[in-house]
Amino acid sequence: MKISRLVLVSFWFLLIFTACEEDPIEEEWINQEAVELNYNRVGDSEGYVKSKLQNRVLNCEALQGNFIGNRFTRKLQIYTPPGYKMNGEHPYPVVYLLHGEPFSEKAFIDKQLFIDYIAPYPIWTQIPDFPEEGFRLWMDGLINDGLIEPMIIVMPNAGTGPYGFSMYSNSALNGNFEDYIVNDLVEYMDSHYNTIADPSGRAVIGHSQGGYAAFKFGMLHPDVFGTVASHSGLLFVDALFSLADVIKQENPDGFTGPDPTKFFTSAMYAFSAAWSPNLNKPPFYVDLPLEFGEDGNLYPVPEVIALWYQNDIFNLLDYYNADFKSLDGIYLDVGIYDELGTHLAHQPVLAKMNYYNVDYTFETYEGGHHTHMFERLARALEFFSNNME
Repeated sequence: MKISRLVLVSFWFLLIFTACEEDPIEEEWINQEAVELNYNRVGDSEGYVKSKLQNRVLNCEALQGNFIGNRFTRKLQIYTPPGYKMNGEHPYPVVYLLHGEPFSEKAFIDKQLFIDYIAPYPIWTQIPDFPEEGFRLWMDGLINDGLIEPMIIVMPNAGTGPYGFSMYSNSALNGNFEDYIVNDLVEYMDSHYNTIADPSGRAVIGHSQGGYAAFKFGMLHPDVFGTVASHSGLLFVDALFSLADVIKQENPDGFTGPDPTKFFTSAMYAFSAAWSPNLNKPPFYVDLPLEFGEDGNLYPVPEVIALWYQNDIFNLLDYYNADFKSLDGIYLDVGIYDELGTHLAHQPVLAKMNYYNVDYTFETYEGGHHTHMFERLARALEFFSNNME
């Protein structure tokens, strides 16, 4: 039968840690670190420590031995605020900042990554509002202006090959990306940095697929994260199934695998690698939620869709709404001109949160999927500062 849960929206796709150890820093990073350290010694005689933006490399057990061969060595970007001292008396809150696309720990650092990633896709109209002064000084400014408390920001790499999107999910195909963030990375930060090692001092904030992960982690791991924030997040997977006609147009000769010229098809393969992997189905090792019928139309595959629903925020709310309600703060926003119609796909999730009396803050803004990324991140960081216990 034809798809029964269509919605009139345009879909968007849009490290136990004991085994997680610091890896030798790459040579190009050693030089950068030396420059950073020399720079931060300036003013030490006056007792002042400047902020840092550091590169780190980790070997992570959660990603070892994955079927498809994704690297278990993962790069991180870590910001420490002005005045931060590893052995100081004052512990700091930590924000786990999760990227969407491009799939890199530098997604919030390097503007060129965005330019290179979105250029082939005509659906994107603008790139994010990267601060001219750079991420480190931008964060310093938010702190110096009293908008946010001094905090540590860690930006992990959660990209997969060849699919790109990991959806920060545990997958027999990709590896256990949820465990990597929730277990390995959190314990690494608490072991190597002067942190508030408690949910009240941790926030998980993400954009696009990272926004999806932030909400999922908040529901499933309220003992780890106290505050969550989602920017243009994938919170309602039914939105994909409304794009059957678009996906059909991308594949006039049937499904032949991911293709950089087919955004929605490639994203469907990526989500399937995260949520419906099939290690007995080469060459792509996934079960897709849609299949072509003899008439050339696309039809749902119920057993696969059921696997996707197990990972869907909208459906997870039915089971974890009490855990979600226990959080210190829940924030989400979306642009009203989102190129993928994400703003429309938020409405069912908002309605269900209202049904379960979940306390949240929701904001819209005049912008697209990427356009106001830093403006909205500043808002989420402020929200975190105000909701820390």
